[in-house]
Amino acid sequence: ELGLGQVYVKDESNRLGLPAFKVLGGSYAVHRAVTAHGRPTALVTATDGNHGRALARTGRLLDLPVRVFVPAGVHPVAIAAIEDEGADVVGTGGDYDAAVAQARDEAAASGALLVQDTAWPGYEQIPAWIVHGYTTLFGEIDDQLDALGRRPDAVLVPVGVGSLAEAALHHYRSPTRRHRPALV
Repeated sequence: ELGLGQVYVKDESNRLGLPAFKVLGGSYAVHRAVTAHGRPTALVTATDGNHGRALARTGRLLDLPVRVFVPAGVHPVAIAAIEDEGADVVGTGGDYDAAVAQARDEAAASGALLVQDTAWPGYEQIPAWIVHGYTTLFGEIDDQLDALGRRPDAVLVPVGVGSLAEAALHHYRSPTRRHRPALV
């Protein structure tokens, strides 16, 4: 027995019609980029699944072409889901880092907006906006628990690339927050 009083789960199985929270980050980053720099001619990214599909949905909603580079081993169902959103999917035959490099090169050559959820020196703004977009999820959690008269003692966050975990840290460790639950 874990000795837990209550457990609440944030269901992200239908965020804007997609089965993942990822659309929060990509769409927010594109919105910020458009606001700051104007409408791009196209969007480009690398993915092994949900991030690419989310960006493809964003491109479809904005009537922007999207090219998504995928590493070897991405399941055909994931590729089909990205293509169903209208994106051009390019198999790289390499690993994830090679797919990211090809997406970066494509964006540089074509002038498309690179919307990548990983950062490197000189490419920090878009990933930061993606993280900021993910914080929406934690604000919703606060609002939903407040409506029940509850505050979390602990928040459990899955970690993949790390952007969602970073969003949780930004949200729950903000200097203006009075209640700071444990983050796991």
